[in-house]
Amino acid sequence: MAGGHRNRWKRTGAPVDSALMVLPRPRRSRVAWIGGALAWLLAAVFISLAGAGLAVSADHLPGDSTRPERTWAQDVAFQARIRTLAPEYALLSAQVGSLGDTARTALVDLVARRTDLLQADLQKGDGLVPTIDAHVARLNAMLDAVAATTPEDQLGDRSRSMLSAARAALATTQPLAGDWHTLADESLPAIQLTDVLNRHDQLVFAAVQQAHASNYAGALRTLAEAKTELDQARQTRDALQARADVSTLTTYIDRMSAYDGALTKLYANLQKTGGRMTPTGEQLVAKVSAAQKLLPPDTRAIVVIMGEIAQAGLNQAAIAVEQARGDLDEAVAALHLAS
Repeated sequence: MAGGHRNRWKRTGAPVDSALMVLPRPRRSRVAWIGGALAWLLAAVFISLAGAGLAVSADHLPGDSTRPERTWAQDVAFQARIRTLAPEYALLSAQVGSLGDTARTALVDLVARRTDLLQADLQKGDGLVPTIDAHVARLNAMLDAVAATTPEDQLGDRSRSMLSAARAALATTQPLAGDWHTLADESLPAIQLTDVLNRHDQLVFAAVQQAHASNYAGALRTLAEAKTELDQARQTRDALQARADVSTLTTYIDRMSAYDGALTKLYANLQKTGGRMTPTGEQLVAKVSAAQKLLPPDTRAIVVIMGEIAQAGLNQAAIAVEQARGDLDEAVAALHLAS
């Protein structure tokens, strides 16, 4: 059998050495051929998509929707110009900060009933507001001049962001004047109320001294003046009740009014009897004593009242000023003006 194989290879002229024999190449199946074609097709699609992605990446660099190589020179010049406004923005931030500090101090002085200091706070704020407005107008003009040097469509994303932040920093100061005037206007009723209640207490004390001196007619006239002050306090209360909690103030006025009324009846009776104590007079003394026990022992009630009034738009206005201060600081920081 081996000789038969040798004879076949001899007839074809092929080498006899079996180590060098080359077997015939097997025929490729149809399934394998189709699979290879599909692989080449998928590879071609992948290469085409990758090429498109590279083309897009080359056209727009990551992090910037513009063409930085085209706007670089304009960006360098523009950013240098806008950074020259840094000192002006820093000064504006300091002015707004001073207004915020003044607003907080005004609230503290209001609650503490330091009306003279509160008046000084309001005057200081009234002076700061036009200064801030004038500074903002000047900065707007300076910013417009910087923006006019280069059309915005010729700037890169960073330059546009700096310009937008600069404008936002100025826009955040626009409500400041209104916020401060709200605070100042709402403080006036509180100042008036404090003055009215102080005058009332002084008048009642004077009436008691007059009665002890048996000047009942004078005491009654003084109590009538004190009643006028309480009527004024009621008017202030009515003006505030639409926007503030005036329940403590109402209770305070009512109890003061009851005490004043009891004193008025007692002094009228004593005036009628010539200062002699009668059973009716003793009953009136008991009513005065009962009304007096309902009065606050110190000025804590007034502190509470002032605190409630402070919430009638005053706190909100002060918070708005502080918010504008924070917004301005954030907008200025976004400019990277210090870099």
